[in-house]
Parts: sequence; structure tokens; C-alpha cells
Amino acid sequence: MTHRGHLPAVIATLITMSSRRSYRIALIAVVAACLVGLWPLAAVAAPTSVSSAERARVEKAVRRLEVVRKRSAQIDAKLARTSAQLDDIVAEQSRAQDRLSTRVRSMYRAGDTGFVSVLMGASTFQEFVSRWELLTRMSSGDARMLRDLAVARSKAERSSKSLLRLQAQSARAVDDVAAEVARARKEFAASQAALRAYQSRTAAAGKRPAPARRDSTQKLKGSGAWKTGVASHYGRTFSGRGAGGERIGPYSMIVAHKTLPFGVLIEFEYGGRRAVARVADRGPRSAGRDFDLGPGVVRVLGFSGVHEVRYRIIRR
Repeated sequence: MTHRGHLPAVIATLITMSSRRSYRIALIAVVAACLVGLWPLAAVAAPTSVSSAERARVEKAVRRLEVVRKRSAQIDAKLARTSAQLDDIVAEQSRAQDRLSTRVRSMYRAGDTGFVSVLMGASTFQEFVSRWELLTRMSSGDARMLRDLAVARSKAERSSKSLLRLQAQSARAVDDVAAEVARARKEFAASQAALRAYQSRTAAAGKRPAPARRDSTQKLKGSGAWKTGVASHYGRTFSGRGAGGERIGPYSMIVAHKTLPFGVLIEFEYGGRRAVARVADRGPRSAGRDFDLGPGVVRVLGFSGVHEVRYRIIRR
């Protein structure tokens, strides 16, 4: 390679040359040397370009990924709305249960022995009528409280089942996004320029948005109270059948517990994420652990290892 520092010596050589032919040969040599010296620099500076065919393939791959991500975002939005609704329903159920419990305690303290004894204790007809009206109103109120509790429990069950379905869809959608990215990387592995173009196009929207943290300090009474327990988990690719006879797969929203009846719905919270699961198996076998989270629950919560979780029973 000819460097700039060598040029003065070459020029001095030219000056000492007397013949025209020698001058021309030397001039050609200088120009050629300069060009040879600049060629590697040009080769280094020139960026690797993406061909039109590769550019079209990149665009197609980006569109595929956008479709998968859009579907995943829609599922996550539905999941967030349904989860928020479940919070409201559980609070409503807790209030109805509290009202009914208060009424039962009041009847116990008052020594209420039934309608007939209360009515027969009236000394006048007017007192009899007053007691009848009071008992009728109380009976109507009790029936309304029972009805409110039954409605709230039914709503909680429907909302929980919707969450089970949406959570399984969300777990699948996350895997679909990862599979699409892996597919594109494999497709463009032979062309580093195309791979870089794909990565730059998808990097901005590459991260899944963090879940909105809802108020986890909510204090509820009754079956909806938040408690803490230690959980382990199934493998993400586990496939088998639970003790309750239910088929368990990679996206099953189930949980194993040692004593809770099969079918009980439990909501878990870990790392700011929540997931509803259905008791479908027995376990864990290890002492000191309360739950084994199913493969789908693991995906939704982003859970791994053995950790303390918060949970509440939605429906027994």
C-alpha cells in the first residue's frame, strides 16, 4: 500500500528523470500506486447493501411478526379488562357475604326462634300486625342478600372461566411471537445485511409491555382474602393427566394442591402479574410447598423456581 508519506520521494524521483518515456512510466506508476492505496479504504467504507429480493423478504417477515404481535396485544387487552372485572366482582361478593354474616350474627344474639314464636308473643292485634310487617321486611331483606351473594358468585365463576381461556390464548400468543422471530432469524442467517435490517425494523416493538400493576394491597374478607404461600411449578412442556382425570398440556391453566377439591378456582399474583388457575391435580410432594403451578400459569406469571406467591380463592 502506498502511503502519503512516500509521495515526496516519488516526486523527487520524477524530477531527476530526463527522458519523456521514463517520465510517463513514472507518472503511471504513481497514479497506480495511489489507486491501489485507496482501494482497500473504499472497500472498507462501502456498506453491505440489501438486495431488492432480500428487502422484500424482510418486509414480508416484518408484516408476519406485526400480525402475531397485534393478536397478542388484543388478547392481553381483553385479559386486563376481564381481570379488572374479576376484582370488582370479588369485592361485590365479599360485601354481600359480609352483610349476610352480620345478619346471621344479629339473629343469633337476639335469640330469634322463628316467626311463630315472635308473632304469638304479641299481646294485641296491632302489635301482631306490626311484628308481621317487620318480619316480612326482614325476610325479604335476607332473601335479597342471599340472592346478591348467589349472583356475585355466579359472576365470579363466569369471569374466572373467561380468564382461564384468555390466559391460555395469551400464553400461546407469546410462544407464537417467539417462534416467528426465530423463524425470521433462521431465514436471514445466510444474509447478515438482511438480518440486521430485520432486527432494526422489529427492535422498537420487540419487548412485551410490562403488565399494569393493580392495587395488590386490597383487603378482602371471606373466601376472597389474599394470602401467601410457597409455589413450585410443572415443566413448561409437561404433558400428562392430573389426579382429577384432566388432561394437562403446555398451556393448561391448572394448579396442584394437597387438599383443595378439584375444580376450585384460585387467583395467583407474582411479580405484578396475575393468573387464575383451576385445581386439577395433587401436590406438591415436597414439604413446605403449597402449590404446583401448571405450565400455562407458569407462562402467564413468568414464574420459575420456588417462590412465595399471593393467592386468593375465587370459588370453592
